[in-house]
Amino acid sequence: MLTVGDKFPEYDLTACVDLDADKAFAQINHKSYEGKWRVVFF
Repeated sequence: MLTVGDKFPEYDLTACVDLDADKAFAQINHKSYEGKWRVVFF
């Protein structure tokens, strides 16, 4: 379990990134949005 201040582990996964059905899913990893906040849920 992660707590405040812990580093999130590296990941490589398929994510829902758009509402348009043609470009709804993309492959992302821990460097895709470097420097930005991310929300990860499953």
